[in-house]
Amino acid sequence: MFQDYKIAYIREHVKIKEVKPLNFLRQSVAYALSQSARNIPHAAMITHFDITPLIEYAKTSEPKLKPEEGETPEHFRLRRALRRNYSTFFLKAIAHSLYYVPGVNAFLDYRRWRNGGTLYISEDINISYTVNTKFGVIKPVVRNAHLKDIVTVASEMKDLTRRARRTDANELYRRIAFAYFKTMVKQLNFKELSVMWIVLRALLWNRPKPDPEFQDVPEEQRLQVSEFLGATCTLANNGMMVSGNQTVTVIIPPEILMMGLSDLRLEPRVVNGQIVPRHVITFFVTMDHRAFDAGEGFPGINYLKSYIENPAKIYEWKPGDEI
Repeated sequence: MFQDYKIAYIREHVKIKEVKPLNFLRQSVAYALSQSARNIPHAAMITHFDITPLIEYAKTSEPKLKPEEGETPEHFRLRRALRRNYSTFFLKAIAHSLYYVPGVNAFLDYRRWRNGGTLYISEDINISYTVNTKFGVIKPVVRNAHLKDIVTVASEMKDLTRRARRTDANELYRRIAFAYFKTMVKQLNFKELSVMWIVLRALLWNRPKPDPEFQDVPEEQRLQVSEFLGATCTLANNGMMVSGNQTVTVIIPPEILMMGLSDLRLEPRVVNGQIVPRHVITFFVTMDHRAFDAGEGFPGINYLKSYIENPAKIYEWKPGDEI
């Protein structure tokens, strides 16, 4: 009784194999993305980068790497591994690109009745990236990668990824919800009380038992709320999870930019009038059209392209160098 009539009709006419309530992570994602799809006018752009210069640089430079004075074997192995794994390169290159296009590294407070809306342009460039776990996707945040050398960024990503996969995501999302609730009370802003209803419902009814796999994991080896919140944009590395070269991502408010990478593949391309095999990756961007017009973000694509064509600018960058 009182069920959506379409669902009720299907249940009457289709044999059900299993009834599976959404866990807290899925409830939270469903709420946030439904809100995004309803309220944000998404504008998408898809481009294909020839990353052959990046591949060739990595192959030719790796054999030349030598241990530095005082460097640990683990640190040296990580430096070498970076020449074969490009996720860190792209996250850092995007951070550098956003430094030169600050207007898209921002978050939007859209209040058409109060003041028409406010765009907060962030000095920090905090990029969250997707990690696929047994619960679903978790997005830890790498802060200010443009101010760190690539080995430091890689070390942070390695640590965050490991701890994300050792974290009970349902419990993490509850902590995040309560962190938001505290801010909601301070701001006397109760328009999203439905969020707290999701939390209370999960606490009072059908509270899932903690996953036994994570019960004995020390707190310092789990992802913390502060390492999940505070992103100014998100990078979805779909190519790490599934083959494919095109998708449209959903923005996570109040962010105004969502980016993604496809899988790496060989494609025929015309170079100097000749058809040759080239390494290609698809880069896609979804923008909140309320905050800016797409043309404002185009320079960022050109900066990213320049780093792909000159990867030493990212691999050899050191703190104190020009960004």
